[in-house]
Amino acid sequence: MNSYSSSILLKLKFSWKKLNSPLTLAIAFVLSLIFFLGRGISLQKQAVIYVAVVGPTGDNISGIEMVQGAQLYLDRVNTEGGVNGKKVELLVFDDGNDPQVAAQKATEIAQSTFALAVLGHLYSSTSTAAGKIYQKLGIPAISGSATDNFVTKDNDWYFRVIFNNSLQASFIANYSQKILEQQNASIIYSDDSYGITLKDSFANTFAGLGGNIKQQWAIDANAVNFEAQQQQIIQDLLQSQDERGIIFCATHNDDVVDLIVQMKRKGLDYPLIGADSLGSVAFAQKFQGYREAKKTLGYFTNSIYAVSPIIFDVANQQAQQFRNDYIKQYRQQPGWTAATYYDAAAIAIEAIKQAQVGESQDNLAQQRDRVRDALTQIDRLENSIEGVTGNLYFDRDGNVNKSVYIGTFNQQKFISTFTQLQPVENISIYSDINTAIKSGEILLVDGKYMHRTNIVYTGIDINEIRNLDEKTSSYLVDFYLWFRFQGDISADHIEFTNYGTDRMDSGDKLELDEPIGEETIDDITYRVYRVKADFKEKFRFNDYPFDRQQLAIRFRHSNLTRDNLIYVIDVVGMRDTIAQEVINNWKESKVFETISDWKVIAVNFFSDTLINDSILGNPRLFGSDTDLRYSRFNTVIKIKRDTISFTIKNLLPLLFFVSVSYLILFLPFEFISVEAVSGTLLAIVFFHLSLLEGLPEGIGYVVALDYGFYIIYSLIGLELLLVVIGNKPEIKKNAQAIKRLMLIVRIIFPTILLISAIALFINYGTFEGKVEGISNSLEN
Repeated sequence: MNSYSSSILLKLKFSWKKLNSPLTLAIAFVLSLIFFLGRGISLQKQAVIYVAVVGPTGDNISGIEMVQGAQLYLDRVNTEGGVNGKKVELLVFDDGNDPQVAAQKATEIAQSTFALAVLGHLYSSTSTAAGKIYQKLGIPAISGSATDNFVTKDNDWYFRVIFNNSLQASFIANYSQKILEQQNASIIYSDDSYGITLKDSFANTFAGLGGNIKQQWAIDANAVNFEAQQQQIIQDLLQSQDERGIIFCATHNDDVVDLIVQMKRKGLDYPLIGADSLGSVAFAQKFQGYREAKKTLGYFTNSIYAVSPIIFDVANQQAQQFRNDYIKQYRQQPGWTAATYYDAAAIAIEAIKQAQVGESQDNLAQQRDRVRDALTQIDRLENSIEGVTGNLYFDRDGNVNKSVYIGTFNQQKFISTFTQLQPVENISIYSDINTAIKSGEILLVDGKYMHRTNIVYTGIDINEIRNLDEKTSSYLVDFYLWFRFQGDISADHIEFTNYGTDRMDSGDKLELDEPIGEETIDDITYRVYRVKADFKEKFRFNDYPFDRQQLAIRFRHSNLTRDNLIYVIDVVGMRDTIAQEVINNWKESKVFETISDWKVIAVNFFSDTLINDSILGNPRLFGSDTDLRYSRFNTVIKIKRDTISFTIKNLLPLLFFVSVSYLILFLPFEFISVEAVSGTLLAIVFFHLSLLEGLPEGIGYVVALDYGFYIIYSLIGLELLLVVIGNKPEIKKNAQAIKRLMLIVRIIFPTILLISAIALFINYGTFEGKVEGISNSLEN
C-alpha cells in the first residue's frame, strides 16, 4: 500500500457519524480491494525456477511420456507452493533421437537458458553425446531411460533413475536359465551402443551360468538393407527351430515390430524376452494396425517377456496414485517412461530444494554446481527420495540401486510374471550361502543376491458397503475375492489386518469359507470366494462435517513373508482398476446406496509391505536386525461427507437460531433482555452437544463444527455485550447513543458471520485440486 493510501487511512478518524457514512464504508472497501489486488500482483512477480526436459518430444510416444511425466510432478509441486516459494517451469526441447541434435540442444540449454537441471535424454546414444556437453559446461542431467553403462561412467554431472544395461542383461540371463529353464539362447540386438552392451552382458552371463549362445544377429532400422536383415533372421530361424532356444531382443522397440509379425505369421513360436525398451504397453500398441491384432487382442505380443523399472500391478500406493492422476490429466495409460521421468523430476526438485537456490547471491553456474552436489549427497537409503518406482538414491557412479521387474503381455496389458526376483536385504540370515544358491532358494544376479518370489494375482469386486458406524469407525463390506497363482502355494491362507469392530473380541479372526469357484489349468490355479464382514479403519474427525474418511479392506498371508509371496492387482481379471471407471461402475451397481450421506472421491488397489517388528522366534533371524515383512494387499476407498445433505438434515435448526438472534437486533432495545439472549444461547449449546453425540466418545480434539459454533457463541456474546452496555445509566438515557450502538452491532454481526463463512470455505471447501493434494494424508 502506498503512502497516499496510508495518509487517507490516518485521516479517517473514528466517529459515530462517520461510521454511519456510506462514503466512509465505500472508501474502506476500495482501499481493501487495492491492498489485496496489490498483494496478488506481488505474488505473481515471484521468481521462477526452470528445469529442462529433452528427448524426441514431437510424435514419439516415449518422448511425449517424458514431458508429461515430468510436468505432472511439477504441477504437483507448484500446487503445493513451488520450491522455496518459487514456481517451477518446464522447458521442452526436441532432439529427435539424433546424437548430433542432442549435443546441439545440450549446448543451447547450458548456454542460453536458466535451467538448473536437465531431464533426459531418451536414448543412450543421445544421452552419451549430450553428456559430454553437460559435463563440460557444468549442468546436472538426470535420465529416466538411458540404460547404457557409459552414460554415467566417468561423468559426475550425469545421473539416472533406472537400472543400467549390465544389471538388466544379467537379470534377464539368470531369469531365462533359472526360472524359464532355457539352456540355449539366441540374441537379436540393435547395432548401436545400447544393443551391443546389452548383448555382451547377456551373452557373458548366460554362458557363465552354463548356457549356450546359439546365434547372434545385428539389426539396424536405419540401414538401407534393414528388410534384408530381417529376412535373414527369419530364414535362419526356419532352418533349425529346435536349437535356437529363447530369443533375447536387445533392441529398441521399433526395430523388432515387423520382425515379430513375420515370425508369428511363419509359425515361429520361440519364447521371446526383451530389454526395457519392450517392457511397456506402448510396445504392444505398435501392433494394433495389423489385421491379426484387430481380430485377437494381443495376438502378436501375448506371452512375450520383458523387464521394466515398474509394473503397476505390483506397485505401491504412490505409484497407483500417480497412475490415476496421469490418466485423469492426459486421458491415457502411463508407460514406465512417464513414471521414471516423474521420479527424475522429483529427485531434481529435491536437489534444488537442498541446494537452497535463490537464498544466496550465487550466479547460475554456482547454482547448478550446488544442485549437482546436492544430487551426489542423495547417496543412501536413509536420505533417499520415495518415488513411484521405488526409493531413489545414487551410488558413486550416479546410478540407482533398485529392483528389476519382469513382466509378460496378456491381452495388450503388461503384467507381472508369476515369479519375480527380489533383492535379499540381509544375506547374513543364511548360514550357508552356497547351499542356498545351489538349491535355488536365492540367486546371484550381477553380484547381488535375490529371492525367488511367487506372485499371486488378486482381484476384488465389491457388491455393497453399508452399516457405516462413525462411533466405531467400522463398516460392513460384501465382496468377491479371487486369487490366481502358479504352483503349489497356499495363496488363500490370508489374515485380514483390519477385520472387526470395537464390539468384537480383539482376538477374532476372519477365515475364508470354501471357494465358490475353483479350477486349475496348466499349473495355474484360480480360486474365488465371497466375503461379507465388518472392517475397521481409524477415522479422523478434525474436519467434521467437512471430513473425508477412508474405507479399506487389507490382508496379508498368514505366514509367508514378502520374500516368498507378493499379492498384486489382477489388472486382466478385474473389470476396471482406474479410479474413475471403478467409481462410475459402483454408482451404476449402487454399491453405496445405503450410505447416502457420503460420496466416493477416490479408490486405489495396491500392494504394500507390512512390517512385523517381532521375529516370532525364528532361529534364522536370531541376532539380526531383520524384521518380518509381509506383502499386504489393500483396497482403499476415500469418501467425503455430503456437506449439503448434512446441512439440510442437521444444520437447519442452527440457521434458524442464528436468524432469530440477528432479528432480535431489530427489536426496540427495551425488548432485548439478558434472559432472551441467554435462552437462545442455551438452545444452541444443547444443539451443539446433540450433533457431537454422533462422534466417538473422547476424541480429544476440536473439530471443524466446533469452530462454527464458537463463532455463533461469539455472536451471542456480542448481543449480551450490547445489552450490558446499553443498560448502563449514561447510555440507557441517551436514545441517540442506543440507536448508534444497535447499528454497530447490526453491522458487526453479519460481517463476522460472512468473514467466518469465507474462512471456513477456504479451509474446508470442496476444491478438487486440494482434495487430490491431501488425499494420501489419510493413509498416514
